[in-house]
Amino acid sequence: MGSETPMEKQSWLAENGREDEETTVEYSGKSNGTVHIRYGNRNCWSRRSTVERRLLVVIVVCLLLSLALLIALVVVSSQSDSADSQAQTEPGVCTDRECVLAAARVTQSINFEVEPCDDFYTFACGAWMEKNVIPEDKSEINTFGILRDQVEIILKNILEENTTYAHDEVLQKPKTLYYSCMDLERLEETGDAPLREFLKQFGGWPMLNDTWRHEAFNLTSMLIHLHLYNNDPLVDLLVGVDMKNSTNRILVLDQPPMGLPGRKYYQVERNDSILMAYEALMHNIAVALGGNPLSVARDVKDVMDFEIALANITVPDEDRRDSEALYNPYTLPQLAQNFTGPIEWLRLFHELFSHPDVQVELEKDEVIIVRSPAYITRLNQLLNDTSARTVANYLIWRITMNRAGSLNERYRDFFQDYQKVVYGTAAPRARFRICASYTTNVLGLAVGHMFVKEAFDEDSKHLAQEMIVELKKSFNELLDELDWMDDLTKKVAKEKNDHIMEKIGYPDELLNVTYLTGLFQNYTYTRESYFDNVVTNIEQSVRYNMRQLRDPIDREKWSAAPSTVNAYYNPQRNQIMFPAGILQPPFYKKTYPRSLNFGGIGVVIGHEITHGFDDRGRQHDKNGNLEQWWTDDAIAKFKERAQCIIDQYSNYTVPEAQMNLNGVNTQGENIADNGGLKQSFRAYNNWVKDHGEEPRLPGLPFDSTQLFFINFAQIWCSNMRRESAVNRIRTGHHSPGRFRVIGTLQNSDDFAKAFGCPLGTSYMNPEHKCRVW
Repeated sequence: MGSETPMEKQSWLAENGREDEETTVEYSGKSNGTVHIRYGNRNCWSRRSTVERRLLVVIVVCLLLSLALLIALVVVSSQSDSADSQAQTEPGVCTDRECVLAAARVTQSINFEVEPCDDFYTFACGAWMEKNVIPEDKSEINTFGILRDQVEIILKNILEENTTYAHDEVLQKPKTLYYSCMDLERLEETGDAPLREFLKQFGGWPMLNDTWRHEAFNLTSMLIHLHLYNNDPLVDLLVGVDMKNSTNRILVLDQPPMGLPGRKYYQVERNDSILMAYEALMHNIAVALGGNPLSVARDVKDVMDFEIALANITVPDEDRRDSEALYNPYTLPQLAQNFTGPIEWLRLFHELFSHPDVQVELEKDEVIIVRSPAYITRLNQLLNDTSARTVANYLIWRITMNRAGSLNERYRDFFQDYQKVVYGTAAPRARFRICASYTTNVLGLAVGHMFVKEAFDEDSKHLAQEMIVELKKSFNELLDELDWMDDLTKKVAKEKNDHIMEKIGYPDELLNVTYLTGLFQNYTYTRESYFDNVVTNIEQSVRYNMRQLRDPIDREKWSAAPSTVNAYYNPQRNQIMFPAGILQPPFYKKTYPRSLNFGGIGVVIGHEITHGFDDRGRQHDKNGNLEQWWTDDAIAKFKERAQCIIDQYSNYTVPEAQMNLNGVNTQGENIADNGGLKQSFRAYNNWVKDHGEEPRLPGLPFDSTQLFFINFAQIWCSNMRRESAVNRIRTGHHSPGRFRVIGTLQNSDDFAKAFGCPLGTSYMNPEHKCRVW
């Protein structure tokens, strides 16, 4: 770097009129670096200008420095080669570049002062937790989040680059959407005018309108209009998969999500700080849109009381894990007859599906799956007891809340004040992250086309496929060893495992621009209006969902953007999915030792496979249908073991919140964690049997088995604020990273053996263990 090329030298000489003069530099070869300079013309120095003389002196000095650097590099290289030679002769140690890098990555997270058998999470992640401070714009920092941040930078560069895909219209759509989101200057110019205009179609927001009259309000008409913008504040309505015939779609009616993150946020004292922050958000937005502060305050209180009551009539998540109990079919006439109240069900469904952009004719006895009949019954009573003004105010508030986030800085500040209380974040996310994430959520396959071409190693796809084969094999082996499951159930469980469809990296059609063009043909954007672009996305999404009612299920279809840093199991499709985004360190790298890959992505693969056999996944057969395919005895014994997991995790106290985990809501993920670890460790041992022991990593006192467990723990390293911990406990289905490690390893005999943890006397090896798979 910085050296002069022959072409550059010729150019310099030509520009300075000295092309005909020979200049030679000779090195004496002595260790003192002496340099003799001989010029082609012995009298040329005296004829040089002052500037030229100075330049020549600079050149000589640079050459001297270069010589010294060269000698130093030779010496260091010689020493390094000697060290490498000595290390390579040491049996069982890998010293190539990739092993050194892997060792460095593992080492920098470990707290060597902690005994592994005392607290393996702090041992494996202690140094990581000290080095990784939670950013002001985050409620938590973890391995997944750091990798997502890295992917978002890649997406930023892709979306801001304007030449590579200039001739592909469909690939310009993500760039246009992203640009409109990033144009903060235009957002300031337009202010809240787009939202004001948008709300007019709903008859206005009562708390902003002194002339609003309840006689003009029709609840069913409002719900129809709101649903066309994917807004379902009272009942959640969608076209979903028929769980008992997974090749078909069916109408589904359910209880809705709330404005706050979950039901438990409402089951607090009325003056709770989070409720007050939510109420302040509603008040501030209403006043900013022109409401009178005094009248708005009265309306906001009524709306808040109504929403608290609404949340309390929903069925708790803990009571919604039995899929059979959620499958309650009603024909349209039966729905209208059994749930009489302010909502006109027949009109609601028929008008929605006869919309010009949908045009799906419903049958006279069209079937709707009601997932929460108790909620619908209680909702009708609550609506009868609540004034039309309060209900209307609540409905408009929910769509206003969703759309106000697309406005200027004033409104973004309102949300930041709210999020600081709810999530503990002191600053908003970087704008490019917000925009890249949103663009990918909407146009994931179009963005994925560019992401795969720019940032994905195709070899990763093939190697991950090989690992899945090994993981499925190890699951079947573990099935054979179960002492609680009968042979008949083992047989059908193996059939389901063998029938799991895997999706890795990206779908093949992603690279077909013609396919993408057809997929996004109805999505039209303008750089001038981010708000209108968001509305377009919402309209297209909900209309597309309704038009699918008569379409068969395509089990081959992808449901995640390739750049996603996550993995999934879909019980209706019996499908596991590993997007390209997660096939990166620390989860996976093709040059890593297999111990690290099996401890990383291998455990994730096993986790997703086990989801097919957790408390929910086990209710679906190999084709994704909801039916009892286990014997009664196997189900009873499974539930006993699942209860052990529930009790184990319910006894963990999250230090950041001083609250216990919810073992019921997290049981599916905890079962998958335990099963995934066991499967992947078995698969790794099988690999070692076939290929032999792996060499150690340099500078580390751990064998390959120990490295497997260390990398497993390190993929869950995290720091979280109190607010994040509370949110995880109140609403989450995943345990915090600390307990994904501790809970799983406390149940693992393999781990205890690898680190020599005494049974019963060490924290990480308790006598009582929970085992499902």
